[in-house]
Amino acid sequence: MGRNAMPRIAYRLDPKPSGGFHLGREGLEQEASAETFPSDSLFAALIFTLVQLEGADYAEHYVSSQWPQADQMVEPPFRLSSLFPCAGDLCLFPMPRPLHSPKGEGRPSTAKLFKHLKFVSPEVLHRLLAGDGMDDWLSEDNLGSQGALLQGGQVWISRRELSQLPTGWRKRDGEELKRTTLWKSEPVPRVTIDRITNSSQIYHVGRTSFAEGCGLWLLADVYSDTEKEWLEILLEHLADQGIGGERSSGYGTFSFTEITAPHLPSHDRAQRVMTLSRYNPTRSELEAGVLGEGASYELVDVGGWLSTPHGPPQRRRRVRMIEAGSILVTATTTITGQVVDVCPDYDQPGAPDHPVYRSGIALTVGVTGGD
Repeated sequence: MGRNAMPRIAYRLDPKPSGGFHLGREGLEQEASAETFPSDSLFAALIFTLVQLEGADYAEHYVSSQWPQADQMVEPPFRLSSLFPCAGDLCLFPMPRPLHSPKGEGRPSTAKLFKHLKFVSPEVLHRLLAGDGMDDWLSEDNLGSQGALLQGGQVWISRRELSQLPTGWRKRDGEELKRTTLWKSEPVPRVTIDRITNSSQIYHVGRTSFAEGCGLWLLADVYSDTEKEWLEILLEHLADQGIGGERSSGYGTFSFTEITAPHLPSHDRAQRVMTLSRYNPTRSELEAGVLGEGASYELVDVGGWLSTPHGPPQRRRRVRMIEAGSILVTATTTITGQVVDVCPDYDQPGAPDHPVYRSGIALTVGVTGGD
């Protein structure tokens, strides 16, 4: 694409004291809240922040002129991963898709544990992407294994990485380690008052809170110091405004710091890659076979609501994305993706008259193993 990125950078996002996040997902009840924040939502929040800082015209020109849309061959100013959990100094990654048992003996107990895994550590991810045998890295009681489970079996790390966990966790073992909770998602009661009758009604909203020393993190490819500075300015303002829902109730605010990016397999010259962001392929990428033989991916239908400074919330047009953790084929093309305008296509009072952007730009790591 013509430009070389700076070394990858990473940021840690820590919720404000006594705070939390409402990270909703379409199709889930309001009482539910996730432990991740997808890259397309993060991009939309950053562009909305840019609108507030520089105006709608500037933001529209910035995206339309510098970000690939409708099969344009343009290298974007930066690429962002989704937000994933971190524990102490240990950054976690989505489990590569599909969730099948790795090479090895294939014991039924191992296959059962595999079905519950959602996140893996850098060392485990390296081994999975290399296609290494992993049966001796999993045990139900966390004993006699080179790996260890946390969060009730949803998080898989290596024993060498225990030293990166929050200080109080490092000597835990067995079931105690497995029960260690990085995040907790639970419904919180709220009260609404009827304006006419003054009667109250209780409802519940999901809240994701993180244990002390835990939070979210972000990986980024940035192509210049100027663009890195712009990204950090937007993140700084977004930190005060918050991400996710229920921000008027104090959810979503955070502080952020730059951290050392985890070492990951390079996507350069890799025949296959794993995406750490949601990805919307261009027509030419599809024709080149990014979803062909050797690919392993999950589709997600993205809809929901949009906010606009000058009108009521509106439903966005739906767009289909490839979910983070999916495996893509790069044998004959470079994977970038595109930004999609999801502005509603109906004409009614309050409908926005400007583009509404969602990012399907891929940030990838190399798959070093075979089939």
